[in-house]
Amino acid sequence: MESLTELEACVLGLVWSDGPCTAYRVLRMFQSSPSPNWSGSAGSIYPIFRKLEERDLIEAEERSQGRRKSKVYRATAAGDSALKSWIGPPLPEWVADLPIDPIRTRVRFLQALRPAQQRQLIAQAIGVLEGQLEVYRKDSQRLKALDDPFPHAMARGAIHVTRARLAWLAEIRESLPQGAEPGD
Repeated sequence: MESLTELEACVLGLVWSDGPCTAYRVLRMFQSSPSPNWSGSAGSIYPIFRKLEERDLIEAEERSQGRRKSKVYRATAAGDSALKSWIGPPLPEWVADLPIDPIRTRVRFLQALRPAQQRQLIAQAIGVLEGQLEVYRKDSQRLKALDDPFPHAMARGAIHVTRARLAWLAEIRESLPQGAEPGD
């Protein structure tokens, strides 16, 4: 069986956990998520539904509400099996790789900026992450109320990762030159 991409598996998982549901509902879940990792655009989500349906991992039932018709999807037995296989064990080694971090990438080239600009960039990065931390805390509180503890655990993971990034940026801030420079 062809393996699932991370985005396909996430869509399948949402249909499995929240189904039966429409593709639009899953699209809205992506759009309301505080995680920017995947596009929640119709151009990315709807084709995945078609692909999962073609692979018999989900199936659709047409429903009508007045004049409007919609497809409501649910995971099939094959979809359930594919989701469990994707989750693991075994867990592929690549999942432990460092994720893309645009702040970390910029830090690699911080020397290109003047010291005052370096301090400004790090301060701004800290401010942005502190704002995101608050978003993740609110999301965590919202998810804590669910019967399923694992969405809350996922949200707590975002909080822990963000705190680690903030501690790392604080280390960098402390190592930067603090004096004024000509032209500042």
